[in-house]
Amino acid sequence: MNNNSDTVIPRDKKDSGSIFKKYIVPCILLVILTLIVSWIAYQRVQIQIIMGPGWDTYAFLANALEFAGKSIGYAEFDRPPFMSFITSFFFQSGNIHESTIFYVDGGFFVLGVIGLYLFLKLRFDSIQSFTGALLFASSPVVLSWLGVGYTDLASVALSIWALYFLVLSVEKSPWFYYLAFPVAMMAFLTRYTAGLILFPMILYIVISRKYLSHFKKMIGGIIAAFMVLLPFLVYNYQNLGDPIGPFLLFFSGSESSGAESIAFEPSPLYYLANLTSYIASPGEYSSLIVYLIIILLLVGLIIYFYDLIREKLMRNRVKGKVSKILEIERTGTKIKLIFFIIFFLIFIATFNRISYMASEVVFLLLSYTVFTLLKDIKGKKIEIDLLFLVWFMTYFIFHSTFAVKVDRYFVTMAPAFSYFVILGFSEISSKLKLKIKDVNLTSWFISLIVLFLIISSTVSYLQVMPQNEDYVVRDSKLAAFWFEQYDPEYKNKVIYSDVWPAISWYLESDVKPMPTFKDNRAFNHELQKHNVDYYFTVYGNRNLTAYDQITQFGTFSIFKKNPDKFDNKPKMLYVGKNWQNYLEEVLGFQSYIYSAKIDEGSSKNDNLFLDNYSLNYIEKYDTLFLYNFAWHNQSKAENLILDYAKSGGTVVIDLSGNLDGIYYGLDNGVFLDMLVQRKSIKAQPEIWINPDIESSNVSFSPFLSDGATWYGANYEPFRENKIENIVTADGKTVIGIQKVGKGKIIWIGYNLVWHSFITENMGERKLIEDIIFGRN
Repeated sequence: MNNNSDTVIPRDKKDSGSIFKKYIVPCILLVILTLIVSWIAYQRVQIQIIMGPGWDTYAFLANALEFAGKSIGYAEFDRPPFMSFITSFFFQSGNIHESTIFYVDGGFFVLGVIGLYLFLKLRFDSIQSFTGALLFASSPVVLSWLGVGYTDLASVALSIWALYFLVLSVEKSPWFYYLAFPVAMMAFLTRYTAGLILFPMILYIVISRKYLSHFKKMIGGIIAAFMVLLPFLVYNYQNLGDPIGPFLLFFSGSESSGAESIAFEPSPLYYLANLTSYIASPGEYSSLIVYLIIILLLVGLIIYFYDLIREKLMRNRVKGKVSKILEIERTGTKIKLIFFIIFFLIFIATFNRISYMASEVVFLLLSYTVFTLLKDIKGKKIEIDLLFLVWFMTYFIFHSTFAVKVDRYFVTMAPAFSYFVILGFSEISSKLKLKIKDVNLTSWFISLIVLFLIISSTVSYLQVMPQNEDYVVRDSKLAAFWFEQYDPEYKNKVIYSDVWPAISWYLESDVKPMPTFKDNRAFNHELQKHNVDYYFTVYGNRNLTAYDQITQFGTFSIFKKNPDKFDNKPKMLYVGKNWQNYLEEVLGFQSYIYSAKIDEGSSKNDNLFLDNYSLNYIEKYDTLFLYNFAWHNQSKAENLILDYAKSGGTVVIDLSGNLDGIYYGLDNGVFLDMLVQRKSIKAQPEIWINPDIESSNVSFSPFLSDGATWYGANYEPFRENKIENIVTADGKTVIGIQKVGKGKIIWIGYNLVWHSFITENMGERKLIEDIIFGRN
């Protein structure tokens, strides 16, 4: 009996130790982690309260008031709604303050770090997962944007939980799909680019090989996600007239867009080149932290890949006679390896050279081939490793090929980066095991070093952050408070501002945005065109001849209109898009050109359709400009143009923007009895200008587009249509006039307006101006 008793006691002790290691330690670390990151979030929010909101924060605050039923008249409905939606619950309780959204942002941060810890626990031990979660939380780029009220961290936090629930759906219970898909939808509604987590989700579902047995639960989860989306579809339809338009913005990350932005950065390796700045901020331990993290990452991954290759080779090593089954398996491995090499070469050859979406698909296929090669290796959780790899690369591809690059975008890659650092750490620890009573001291020793360094770095970072109010926030408050006393009826006035989100928030009114112009004359012109009553600006060098400065607060100046100084200019109408950005500058600001609107609540797309407008509406204007416009019925649109011209109006049309598109495609088509074709033009064509034109001695700039061939619309009269050429290039119409009744149609070819604008050719601009205003 004594011997039996002796054998039971060690087993109990072992069970007790196992329970402590499996449950007690993780819970203790989770509590400690929650306390640490909550303290970090609180301290960061207190700093942000002093600094004040960021630019986008004001828009999210205004949208939160809309959701709370406390509208101030200003809102940006094309912004992702979920962050504002959550904030609106606090606003409904009467806690309307800027800091509310800071705390909401901080709450999402804490939630995300906890989620990452639990997620890492599926792959690593407790102390490694704890270290990985804090590594993410202490990243300088994360700390910089924590508590600001932007959507980056909130969307990442929800993405972490969405992917965590997805893995639980496969490993634990398919009922978790009812959480995974709705939370993924919440992440998307928080920041539209979060929709890109669809790529790692698709990969994990496919490689889990349970999509058939889990099909019903997956469909249920998708339906639940749609139920989350539905209220916001209705919201968009009510406010924008387009339920899905804003959601499509996440597809519009054009690789070529943003060339004029101060954040324009063409290098696709920008985020790798700046990686060290995302690991540690300048400080006492910064170099040590960077070196340690890089060593853990690189050495650990080398060990990881070495083990994978060794395991694969050992599995294929055969002693004695080779069986037919093994021969078939080897042949399959060779085929998979060929596919891997093909996809790898395609990805490398096409990265940053084709659409980011195509690169995402190629990398997804590449990752799947990796899984087929390695899925039979035991002891490795290849599925989760590939999930995080695709998660990282999905955002790396998107943000690397996107022309505008800012450090803030690395936040989307930070969780996956932390994962691979801990993966390397785990591999090193497994090779350098120093155990006492089944506890890997190596893992704890390295973790404690890393934790000490990153916590010290975090404390230092918070201490050196700015502790004073942002000057724009300060001056906006002062200007708004003074103005409320100056003109108590200001809510009935038209107000413009360069920093309209801040002024709208503090005045609790709909302040209109002042566009950005290169030409200083444009600002005075824009204010007069819209009969603006007041203009709040942080720029003191505006040439505002029709406006008088009434006060100044720091960087802020307030200007009031002086109707006696207003210019009387002809009013013209533009239907389409793009020309509104530069046509007035090309015409020397000698006319007020208004973009056509069906009504105030109409969507931007609806406003592009020419046949949505009546003749009575168009006849209010002296000239009708048409470029990159659309129509529902071509015959109706053409008749509207002809009727307007016959009554004495002037139509200026360039079909260079209408050669292809969803609603039109005029290449080799006929419009107004004119055969329209997309054709190139020589860089230095022979230009002829009618000598009766005032500015007939014009020297044209080379017709080149980024050094390549220039294309545009070429016109050939069809049937009895007659056009008088005013300007030709190698005998082709560049500007021509067609008489129609009392009026005329001025045909402009080869995108000449845009050419004159980007080349800044004042002679070309003067020529266009003289012809449109009839100076000959």
